[in-house]
Amino acid sequence: MIEQRKDARTHLIYYLRVFDRADDSLFGHVVDVSSTGMLITCDRELSKNHQYQLAVEDTTLMDRLDVIHFNAECKWYSGDDHDLLVDGGFELINPSEPIAEMIAEYH
Repeated sequence: MIEQRKDARTHLIYYLRVFDRADDSLFGHVVDVSSTGMLITCDRELSKNHQYQLAVEDTTLMDRLDVIHFNAECKWYSGDDHDLLVDGGFELINPSEPIAEMIAEYH
């Protein structure tokens, strides 16, 4: 497989929880981040090129837990009907300053 990634990724030691803003359900966990996106592992069906409205728990500040809203487009996913978990590559759409700062802290 040809590597198409343009930005270096940082693998997280602690997976951050991601929520679907449509119903506040747990969407999945961030596995790694880059300056333009993230890898999210989840147990739900993903759609390529679909835009998701998500929120992530920001643990970069030890004295409080923030939740940051962001929009992302699923660029790819791997998994099939027999897998319990699906990995999805998400590109951030017009990232806000808080999400960009959070990623910079991890990256």
